[in-house]
Amino acid sequence: MNKKDKLLAEAQKLQQKGQHDKALPFLQEALSQDTGDLRLRQRLAEQLVKCRRSDEARKEFEVIGRNLTSSGFYMKAIAIYKQVEKLFPDDIAIALTLASLNEQHGLPANALAEYKRAFDYFSKQQNHAEALKALEAMQRVDARNPNIKLKYAEVLHQLGRLDESLDAFKSLGLLLVDRHDDGAFGRLVERIAELFPDKPEFSCSVLEQKIHEGAAEQVATIVQGRIKADPQRRSAWRLLVLAYQEIGNLGRLKAVCQHYIKRFPDDLFPRQALIAVLLQERDIQSALNQLDESETQFMQAGAAAQLRGFYLQLNDLSPITIRILKGCARSCAASGYHEEAASFNAKIASLASIGQGAAVAQQSPQTGWEEEPEPTLELPVEADEVEPELPVSVPYAVPGEEAGFVAAAPRELDLQDFSAADTTLADDLYEIEIELDDQPEAAAPDSSLNWFDTVNDILDTVQTSGSKVRFGAGMEDGDAQSHYDLGLAFYEMGLYDEAINVLRQAAEDPSRRIVCLVLQGACLREKGEAKLAESALRALLGSPAMSADDRCGLQYELALTCIVLGNDEEAWRLFKEVEQINPQYRDVASRLHDATETRFAGGLDFSDDELLGFDLK
Repeated sequence: MNKKDKLLAEAQKLQQKGQHDKALPFLQEALSQDTGDLRLRQRLAEQLVKCRRSDEARKEFEVIGRNLTSSGFYMKAIAIYKQVEKLFPDDIAIALTLASLNEQHGLPANALAEYKRAFDYFSKQQNHAEALKALEAMQRVDARNPNIKLKYAEVLHQLGRLDESLDAFKSLGLLLVDRHDDGAFGRLVERIAELFPDKPEFSCSVLEQKIHEGAAEQVATIVQGRIKADPQRRSAWRLLVLAYQEIGNLGRLKAVCQHYIKRFPDDLFPRQALIAVLLQERDIQSALNQLDESETQFMQAGAAAQLRGFYLQLNDLSPITIRILKGCARSCAASGYHEEAASFNAKIASLASIGQGAAVAQQSPQTGWEEEPEPTLELPVEADEVEPELPVSVPYAVPGEEAGFVAAAPRELDLQDFSAADTTLADDLYEIEIELDDQPEAAAPDSSLNWFDTVNDILDTVQTSGSKVRFGAGMEDGDAQSHYDLGLAFYEMGLYDEAINVLRQAAEDPSRRIVCLVLQGACLREKGEAKLAESALRALLGSPAMSADDRCGLQYELALTCIVLGNDEEAWRLFKEVEQINPQYRDVASRLHDATETRFAGGLDFSDDELLGFDLK
């Protein structure tokens, strides 16, 4: 038996007799024989605890803990420091050590609990700098915890680090948008208004960043809600334009721009966006009209260079148009491109001189060059000798209009003044004409199509208000996709009468008839005509050959209508049927099951109590 073993044997005899103080020297001398023996050191530390020599015991435990940590034995190290924590429960340094060990071992919940204990301690001590370090560590463990982000931003503000605080609040805002927590985001905006009264556009900066990060559809939904609450919120209109620009939906973008211009005629931004859309659609006449109308605003805003760019694009599309060439000359001169302006003026003079000899040129085409006329609207030639067997209904035609107005092309979407709009019911209603009496030899209609007549009979009883938007003037009659996109945009913006009017026309396309009729029913519900919406939607249930998506959409909207009418059991049954067809359809799963687990528990409460202590997720 070597000396170390003899010393341990003697220490054990004394411990068995309860003589702990006398056993200590033997253990200490044995450890000096082999300082790397961690088990012996732990035995010594435990003996020191029994002798109430806590400080000495702590030193031995910490030596063991450091060795285990450096070797990667984090769980064993945690167990050692837990013993130290029992000896010194108020020592926050131990909590930080345990937090770090749990973080390294991949135990985030335990790490957060220890870091929060440290944060609470430093907060009570008014030691904001150390509290901030604890929060930084917590963010490192759980970067997507909104409570931690909120607390971190608040502490930065208390320390006077305002720019960093605003950035932290912005990071929280981005997270809330990602989580679709609109309520919490709204409260965050209110909190920012309190802390940073000089930053009124905080929410706009957050939402604009989300647009560029690929969440344009989500931002558009948020912004539409703001516009419904306050149509005069200019910043919300701007964000909606940016969102639809990112999405690339030209139909909706054009409608939004025209609404924006109508409400804020002094704002250049929507005019720029609308002109860009019209150029993209190669709608030369409408783009040129917008440029003429907006040219003064471009000049006053110091945007002559952009005006020049628009005119040059138009010139590329229609290179021999006097009106465009004059615009090019003016914008080039205003932008400082004087030689280019002179070149355009020379071209204008040349075309003017040619125009004087136009009559001679028409009589003598062999002269070698004939002036290309400025683009004009051409009316389609109707063949009088061809008589259709069945009467043809023209939905846009209104008695008393000038011949050719309806069929003229191309046509642009034209916003009328909201207060001055005065459109008759005949302008707006979607009608289907069937004249069986005049054609006795025609085959009787298929009885399976009666559902369509029934639904239209219901929907045609709706008395929509005078249309605020002349939706028909800017699209070809057969362009059902444009009608549908515009109708959906009106629906999302809360313009239900306009949506119904457009969707009636889009329903002429059999491929999208169901979805258009379902959307009309949804519009009726939102207008407060739930009983009429229910009748229309139930009539649609009998439609033949309905796709799975159409069936889901119909039953979903009918379920929402049943909820409005107080028929919750029927709504539940319909939601269950939708889930059976498509479990991922919209928010059916969250409506049928407990969705609270997937949401931000507790929201954001900015009271003083909440700012002093908050629950971790």
